[in-house]
Amino acid sequence: MNCKAMIAAISIAASCAFAQSADPRPPDTADLAQQLQQTRAELAESRKQIEELRQSVEQLRKQVFAGHPEQSMQEPKAQEPSAPAAASEPSVASADQDPSFIAAKVSEMHQAKVESASKYPVKLYGLVLFNSYWNKGIVDIQDLPNLALPSFPGAPAPGAGATLRQTLLGIDVIGPKVLGARTSAGAEVDFGGGSPTTDYGVTAGLVRLRTAKLTLDWKKTSLSIGQDSPFFSPLSPTSYATLLEPAMSWSGNLWVWTPAVTLSHRIATGGSSSLLLQGGVLDALTEEVPVFQGRNSTAGEVERVPAIAGRIAFEHSNDEGHAFTVAFGGYRARQQYQTFASIPSWTLNSDFKLGLGKHLEFSGELYHGQAVGGLGGGIWSSVVFPEPSAPYSAIQPLRSTGGWGQVKVIPATRFEINGAFGQDENAGRDLRIFPMPFTSGGFPAMQKNRAEFVNFIYKPSSALIFAVEYRHLFTAPVNGPGASADHVNVAAGVQF
Repeated sequence: MNCKAMIAAISIAASCAFAQSADPRPPDTADLAQQLQQTRAELAESRKQIEELRQSVEQLRKQVFAGHPEQSMQEPKAQEPSAPAAASEPSVASADQDPSFIAAKVSEMHQAKVESASKYPVKLYGLVLFNSYWNKGIVDIQDLPNLALPSFPGAPAPGAGATLRQTLLGIDVIGPKVLGARTSAGAEVDFGGGSPTTDYGVTAGLVRLRTAKLTLDWKKTSLSIGQDSPFFSPLSPTSYATLLEPAMSWSGNLWVWTPAVTLSHRIATGGSSSLLLQGGVLDALTEEVPVFQGRNSTAGEVERVPAIAGRIAFEHSNDEGHAFTVAFGGYRARQQYQTFASIPSWTLNSDFKLGLGKHLEFSGELYHGQAVGGLGGGIWSSVVFPEPSAPYSAIQPLRSTGGWGQVKVIPATRFEINGAFGQDENAGRDLRIFPMPFTSGGFPAMQKNRAEFVNFIYKPSSALIFAVEYRHLFTAPVNGPGASADHVNVAAGVQF
């Protein structure tokens, strides 16, 4: 009986795999009907072959038992009658009338299996995303603007265009149990690593690693090792216009994907409430642009001591769909710039999320800190210098405050509206120590950067995504008037 079931399963799987490999596109109704008819015919042929094999096995058993009659006497009677079991298997006619059988075959035709060398389950996922955009005002990056810039000689003219470099690809792997923990791993890449300086290079985005991590999950404790968003600043606004950098980057959102080791432990506090305790060590990154080749230590890594961080969160939910999370955290590191004394880098963080049923949600983050350009704070600046030609004649760490808030409205099942506001601001007294402060990248320092957006997202199915977003930017330098810019983004994507 086991042999027959195995051969039937192999035959059905082989026929479905052949039907799927014949055309990589999703099959239409005519294709499915033809493939299903072929499956029925092959199922009938498989049953015939199974019956012939059963008879051959039965003859072989008789020959073996003829030479060893004592084994024939000990053979349990319950294993001899195989005909009734064969009769209980679904026939071709009954399979034709079984909706679950047909649905299973159609689903199997649609689903491609991924095989790994380790034989553990592997899942591929991604988002093919098309973005078209239109800009008014001068911005730092045409398809992903974060700053509004004043007019100056040689400034990039605003324009309209389209890109697919915000397409995402990812992989998840389920591993074995280790020390009682379920193991898993995953990695995600996009095409935001820059544009090659070749013909048509503007459309050939370079592959860039976003996140990659290994996770061990026990019942109440998790250990994560890898590169991910900072666990003490876990949220980001919802936007399909800014996936290469999460929304509100440079405007109060600390998000930079950072190598870290994080330990989390959950404590039940009664009912549907719990307390989440998190702590970890991180690479003390700063915002310097890396050299063309090789790997130099950043100002945070020169100290040869990792950054440390912690977070404590209270979470509550109920059956009415009301969920509430409020958390507080902090970060601590040190930075060394040539012969200057070590500079402390730190943040105090808070984040919250409040869900009011199925149709309304509020979320946001706040931070206050010093020298946190490596996390995306301080408008991507940790320290300032008096002039770019001699940056290390003097140095001043920047204290900054920022945050963002979002309102999400879901009026219908597949439709949502998001409105968000974010701002990052450097302390004026730190900026005005020098007549004209410059950042470590050699650019004039900025005092304030603000962003507001509203977007409309429609998902007609679990795979299709359509979104429209309007964004307004305002950036204020240390001296002189601020600049404004507007960005309109229309996105369409397929999620798989």
